[in-house]
Amino acid sequence: MLKIAVCDDDEKICNLLENYINDSCRILHIEAETESFISGKVLKRKLREGENYQIYFLDIELADDTGISVSDCIRNEIKDEAAQIVYVSGKDGYDRQLFAFRPFNFIEKPFDQNMVTATLEKYNRIYGKKNDIFHYKYGHDMYCARVSEILYFKSNGRKVKIVMQKSEDEFYGSLEEVCDKLKGQGMILTHKSYLVNYRYIKFFQGEQVIMVNGDVIPVARGRKEEIARMQLHFENGGFAHGV
Repeated sequence: MLKIAVCDDDEKICNLLENYINDSCRILHIEAETESFISGKVLKRKLREGENYQIYFLDIELADDTGISVSDCIRNEIKDEAAQIVYVSGKDGYDRQLFAFRPFNFIEKPFDQNMVTATLEKYNRIYGKKNDIFHYKYGHDMYCARVSEILYFKSNGRKVKIVMQKSEDEFYGSLEEVCDKLKGQGMILTHKSYLVNYRYIKFFQGEQVIMVNGDVIPVARGRKEEIARMQLHFENGGFAHGV
C-alpha cells in the first residue's frame, strides 16, 4: 500500500489535489492511501510521532509553515531519504534551497488531472514495478535488504560490504553478481569497487560523488561520461541500461 501525504493550507486545493491523486491511482492501478493536511506543523508533528509516507505533495508556501521546513523534517529530522517529495507552487521560479531535499517533481498551480497522473505514472515506472528486496547470504543464513534503503555496495576482496540507511553488513560474493541482480534498479557502477544507489547521491563532484550520509565514493576516469549520461537519464524518469 502506497502512502501519500498532501499538504496545502488552502483546503479546497488540498481536497482537489487529493481527488486527483485518488483518480490517478485508480487509472494506474496503484493501491494507495492518501492523507491531507492543511497545516505543515500538524504534518511535522505526525512525522515526529512515527508516521511516514512514500510520497509527499507539499505546497511551498504554507500559512503556518513552509514546504522547506516540512522537507527538512523529512530528510534531516526523521532521516527519511527514501520518500519522494513533489512540490506544488503558484510561482514560476523555485528557491534553490528546495533542491537540497532532492525533489522528485514540481507541479505548478493551477494544476490539472494530467499533471498529477504524469507524476504518479513516473513514480510507478521508477519505483512501483521493481522488486524492492535484495537477498544475500552470509555463512548458512539468508538475509534481505530493501533496495530502496541501500546507499551503496563496496567490493572488498571476496566480500561485498552493503551500506544501508541505518546499518551495514557484508557477504561473500562479487560486485559483478550484485550488478546482475540489481540491473535496472537505479544503481550506478562508479568504480570497479563501488555500486551506488542513484537516489542517495547528494551531488557529483569531479572524480567523486558525495552520498547523503557524507560518504565519498570515487568515480573512475573512464566512467565519468557514462555516469553523466546515466544522471541525465535518471532525471528524465528512466533507468539506464546495464546497471
